Amino acid sequence: MAKAREIKNRIVAVTKTRKITRTMEMVATSRLKKYQKVVLSSRPYSEALADVLGGLATSPEALAHPLMEKRAEVKNVALLVLSANRGLCGAFNNNICRTAQLLYHEFSGRRTGVKLFTSGKKGISYFRHRGYEAAWKDIELPDDQSVEKTRQLGRLLIEDFLCREVDQVHVVYCRFVSAGRQETATEQLLPLTAPAGPEREAVETDFIFEPSSTEIVNTLLPLFAQSSVYRMVVENVASEQAARRQAMKLATDNADEMITYLNRQ
Repeated sequence: MAKAREIKNRIVAVTKTRKITRTMEMVATSRLKKYQKVVLSSRPYSEALADVLGGLATSPEALAHPLMEKRAEVKNVALLVLSANRGLCGAFNNNICRTAQLLYHEFSGRRTGVKLFTSGKKGISYFRHRGYEAAWKDIELPDDQSVEKTRQLGRLLIEDFLCREVDQVHVVYCRFVSAGRQETATEQLLPLTAPAGPEREAVETDFIFEPSSTEIVNTLLPLFAQSSVYRMVVENVASEQAARRQAMKLATDNADEMITYLNRQ
């Protein structure tokens, strides 16, 4: 009887755990749909900006802009790590942090100074416990990923680059490919470069600027940099929700199998 009672108690405990994982799976599915729409709706805007930047990249005004300055000697780089505020999403946070850690040591091996910027509680905790000193102590983007908050983050990175505190800015995040596929990616944010794409025909184009070419470039390039930060943040959040849904679905399926096994016992 003692053994039967223990099995029944385990069934009750696993059933309660299954309710939690099933609920979290449903919440993650709902949030995934929301952020998937944000990602898909923001991509045309980012692609249009990238297309305009590609057309202006060779203009004298763009080439002379400080945000496109490629410095001969890279002494310091900024490394922004986008992670999640919560766990229970499989290897999502660990993959991002380990990729950033390898990149950090790669730069250090070249005797290049690295300013580490960590966003999200999990990333902050990961590097703090391993003795890494973060340039910004607390960068915790809210769960709603407001545009203003990401713009503020973009402005801080741009200011560091323009003040020559850093010579390059790199971002490590998770790129959202589909609901079933996410890829850890590293992307150079600054200095800005013409986005890679189909080869453009070598045709000289005379642009007509209104009100002035300098004013347009001075507005467009910082806007593109901030838009890139926002794009990476929302893709990272969508990837987080997809990873959490997959992890919770797997946990729910495992609980179902365990309950079936215990009932048979």
